[in-house]
Amino acid sequence: MASKSREVRMEQRRVLEKKLELRLQKLESLGDAKEKDPMVKKLRSQIRETDIRIAAFDKNIAKIEALKQAKAKKLAEKDAPKEAPAAPEKEAKPKKKAAAAEKEPKKKAASAEGGAPKKPKKKKEDAPAE
Repeated sequence: MASKSREVRMEQRRVLEKKLELRLQKLESLGDAKEKDPMVKKLRSQIRETDIRIAAFDKNIAKIEALKQAKAKKLAEKDAPKEAPAAPEKEAKPKKKAAAAEKEPKKKAASAEGGAPKKPKKKKEDAPAE
């Protein structure tokens, strides 16, 4: 669709403004009211709609540019610091193992103490008869 491009909408706006200008000149020569003329109202409305579409194009273009910059920045960060994080990762692994070793004795200690004693389940035979 051609109307989805910014250039077409700019041309459309220029044509509408030219039509509006010609209509206003005609009304001025006739001496009629400009504000009450339905053709003037319609043209101004179409110009406003076209301006909204142009603003939407500009917004989308700005969003696309921001995403491109963010992607380029992310790729640059990914490629650059390959050497620096390698050393901290080696240190982090033993810490995780030590933390896991600390958690296991706690679980065993809780089960050894017994915690809260469990109640035996009722069997259907033990249930009171109706």
